Amino acid sequence: MIDYVLHAANYDGVTLLDSPFKRQRDETLALYLEHPSTGDILHRTRLKAGIPSSARGMTGWGPSIGQYLGAYAKLWRGTGDERAREKCLEVFRGWAECVDVCEDCLDYGTYPYEKLLGGLMDMVEYMGVSEAADYARRLTQRAMCNFDPDIPRDGCQDDRMKGQIEWYTLPENLYRAWQLTGDTLYRDYAEVWLYPWLWDHLAVGDFRIGPRHAYSHVNSLSSAARAYVVTGDRHYLEVIENAYTGILAHHTYITGGYGPAETLFGESEGYLGDALLSTWDNQLVRQNAVVYRNFADMRVARSDAWGSCEVSCCAWAVFKLCNYLLQLTGEAKYGDWVERMLVNGTLGQPPVTPKGQILYYASYFQDGALKSYEDRRLQHMGQNFVWQCCTGTFPQDVAEYANMIAYYDEAGVSVSQLIPAEIRFRHDGREVTLISDGDFPNKPEARLTLRMEAPTRLRVRLRVPAWADGDNAVSLNGEALDVPCRPNTWLSLERSFNDGDTLYISMAARLRFTPVDLQHPNLVALSYGPLVLACDEMTVLVGDVERPEDWIVPVPGEDNVFETLPGHAGIYEFVTRRFRPYWTIGAMQWYYMYNRIYPTMEDLDRYHQGF
Repeated sequence: MIDYVLHAANYDGVTLLDSPFKRQRDETLALYLEHPSTGDILHRTRLKAGIPSSARGMTGWGPSIGQYLGAYAKLWRGTGDERAREKCLEVFRGWAECVDVCEDCLDYGTYPYEKLLGGLMDMVEYMGVSEAADYARRLTQRAMCNFDPDIPRDGCQDDRMKGQIEWYTLPENLYRAWQLTGDTLYRDYAEVWLYPWLWDHLAVGDFRIGPRHAYSHVNSLSSAARAYVVTGDRHYLEVIENAYTGILAHHTYITGGYGPAETLFGESEGYLGDALLSTWDNQLVRQNAVVYRNFADMRVARSDAWGSCEVSCCAWAVFKLCNYLLQLTGEAKYGDWVERMLVNGTLGQPPVTPKGQILYYASYFQDGALKSYEDRRLQHMGQNFVWQCCTGTFPQDVAEYANMIAYYDEAGVSVSQLIPAEIRFRHDGREVTLISDGDFPNKPEARLTLRMEAPTRLRVRLRVPAWADGDNAVSLNGEALDVPCRPNTWLSLERSFNDGDTLYISMAARLRFTPVDLQHPNLVALSYGPLVLACDEMTVLVGDVERPEDWIVPVPGEDNVFETLPGHAGIYEFVTRRFRPYWTIGAMQWYYMYNRIYPTMEDLDRYHQGF
């Protein structure tokens, strides 16, 4: 097996300090301790086992029980809140009781099986509940009897799958179960479900794949990562490295989100931009792009009810993939996609409601969007989109906050994300605490303070974000340091540190426009450092796309709020438009993230004369 270059915290030794991230995680934990109740979670399983249930159940199709087990286990490990551990055990024991009464309660499809296996392994790894491994084996033996691996392996989610959706995500937790238990049954079964069709394309940088289901195909890369860990075959490392580079560069929005209409690797090279245009838009109609091929190989009409990113699940897949890449390569650049989704994905989601409503899709439509709990789709049996898959991944997303900040090796500690936290670790047999207490994501700076009983030699590294491409300043205890501080690398300082030493980094954030894709160069989003900014009203922008600071200025007294100068919002010389951080926009508030931009009014006139 492969040794990691860096080791993650595994949800231990990292205490979040007051910040929007901590508040969101704590609010989520408080909700999930109460809603849904254990009885509601187990209601359907108890009825199947013939055990009376006084609960009413859940009105959506419900996340897999395994998603709850995983969320509670990791939230307990990251917070120390015993209530999370108790609820995890309560759900597990209630489920195990049903299984002991009725073996048919072990019958699951590929999707909920993989989630349940993962949740049971979370209990083994993070809570030390060995009993969960016994049920994981029984669960897997049942799956081996029920699943049919004799299906086409091109990942197209059509009838040929025989209902075995997302089968390509199975190897990750099967390999993990083998590593945790030593039971070769899991390793052998993982190899049954490998995904060479996709991975062989990615290994050579070939992205001519065709439309595939977005979240689960990024999630399949975690299976490739585990295959590398277990086998040592560098082919799998090339798969995930190439996938990261290609998907981030050509298949993601400015937020880091991806998968309009849940489709990745769209048929048209300009599918990202096309997905943001309304069906009445002349540009879309002229391109005959009102119909597209989806991940089930069906020709379907564009609908503005489809969002641009299945945000909870998409973030979960990104967090896992990047965690593997950081550990396996030690390269700082793999924290970039995480940062985008942390700030502009998960942090930007409104709270889950006690009814199980969630922002299922984050939408970036050019003609505006809402952070809406209303999904606008009805399931065939009448289920609304509440208590569904995304309500199972969201609590795991916020649990991940404590797992993506710090990484360790023999030399010291590497800080990948600037979420305010107290990081405790041992180095050369000594207890060391690193306090990261900047105001991320509001200010482009970092302050790291070391606490230790005696002087200690170690290496402290900080990931320099991709957006910090200007004059970054570094100081130690107030004295300027001349050290390399380049984007997508580690700022590294190795020396003997004393108690109270403080490393301060001021990073150069700037306004910048980013086109949605090469095919829509005048459809752009505005960002400032890690923050994606959204306009408060629908607009056309007129100005130099390369120098937004010349005509977009800070609003006095408001953090990270900017306003155009008069004459840069279409034909009205007196009109201005304001931009604010997307993550601060609340539920049911209109925002406009992607807007059309033209260098001059003459260019705008010529464009419209073309229609």
